[in-house]
Amino acid sequence: MKRIKNYAEILTIMALAACSALNYAIFIFPNRFAPAGIDGICTMLQDVSGVNIGYFSLIVNIPLLIAAFIKLDRNYAVKNTAFILSFSVASALLEKIDLSDIYFHTQSGTSIVLAPIAAGVIRGIIYAFTLKLNGASGGIDIIAAIIRKKAPHFSLMNIIFALNMCVSLSSCFVYGNYLEPAICGILYFYITTQTSSHIQLSMKENSKIEIITKNAEGLCADITEELHLSATVLDSRGAHLGNAAKMVVCIAEKKHIPPIKEMLKKYPESIYFVSSVKESNTHSY
Repeated sequence: MKRIKNYAEILTIMALAACSALNYAIFIFPNRFAPAGIDGICTMLQDVSGVNIGYFSLIVNIPLLIAAFIKLDRNYAVKNTAFILSFSVASALLEKIDLSDIYFHTQSGTSIVLAPIAAGVIRGIIYAFTLKLNGASGGIDIIAAIIRKKAPHFSLMNIIFALNMCVSLSSCFVYGNYLEPAICGILYFYITTQTSSHIQLSMKENSKIEIITKNAEGLCADITEELHLSATVLDSRGAHLGNAAKMVVCIAEKKHIPPIKEMLKKYPESIYFVSSVKESNTHSY
């Protein structure tokens, strides 16, 4: 079962890589700006040489993938390899297809700033789900992971940001010595990062429900038997009247909140509070 799950994750990563290649073909190449990372360098090389980005991406990433197998987790390296190979193959195949009817251009043709916004949102979604599957998109991610392993006191995001800024700023020398492509590259990276971070936090977000009740045993029995969740019982006392009660604390997914509220109808004296939890590590005890 674990092997089947791993194969399914690799196939999903390959599909995400193909979507990433399509994103480049529609939004980035027609508007001539370099996105972040190693693929930004490969995009500039494609623009200068006319050779498809897929070949450059594969050539540049091969030594990085070898380093990933040596220095990093094998499963992580395999998934990086799957992403790079799929991105390279998809990019080469898309070059042979006429996509001009769906290229993105602003109506006036005077600014390309909407292209990195659209491309960044799409890339952020792809990146978030790739990370969720314990994968990455190669290139800068591998370099940053190796640097972080050697120097764990550095922030991974700060390393990635610094490397990507260098790529984005260098692009202004490739695209006619003016700043708009560089600004677009920085905007693309920012939108990608924000979108990815938001989705990752949403995936991890749970809810904490705190219930003050006089029938903690019955409520806990309902929660554990019907929803298969764990709960913690704490002693509590009202500050105004001094009445003794119990507080039941439960970490649950958002989908569990409505059934818990329904349960509380059996205990009309109960008071509850719901708050968001960005990340949790729960165990039954």
